[in-house]
Amino acid sequence: MINYSTIAVGTDGSESSLSAVRAAASLARVYDAELIIMAAWYATSGSLLNAPHTDVSSLPIVEEEGAEEHLRTAQVVAEEEGAPRITLRKIAGAPATALTKAVEELGVDLLVVGNKGVNTLTGRVFGNIPTEVVRNSTVNVMIVNTAQHRI
Repeated sequence: MINYSTIAVGTDGSESSLSAVRAAASLARVYDAELIIMAAWYATSGSLLNAPHTDVSSLPIVEEEGAEEHLRTAQVVAEEEGAPRITLRKIAGAPATALTKAVEELGVDLLVVGNKGVNTLTGRVFGNIPTEVVRNSTVNVMIVNTAQHRI
């Protein structure tokens, strides 16, 4: 029988990611597991942001303060779902890479992500977080179909 003792979930503050948080928190409650909620963030001093004519408002960049806000929002959702133990972690870097690296370092048993971007043309052409996580993760990954399960 599979028994998860540590479950991680990624959030970017989107409705899709909060649905994934709810699913992960529910599993944490059932398995009496620790829930680690993670939010990736980027430093704004990168070369991409310093490029001429870069419209920063159009980039999907989350700064450290934004990640903290996403984590607080996700914590409320996880508490509502009854997760017994919740840990919040900000992780620096590109979301898929940062998530897969963090779960390996933390000894996580299951990583939960939403399916944001999976069924979009942009996601298929340029890649998306759930697909990259599945390709690169060393632990079990659960992708939550968030299109039908809104928070």
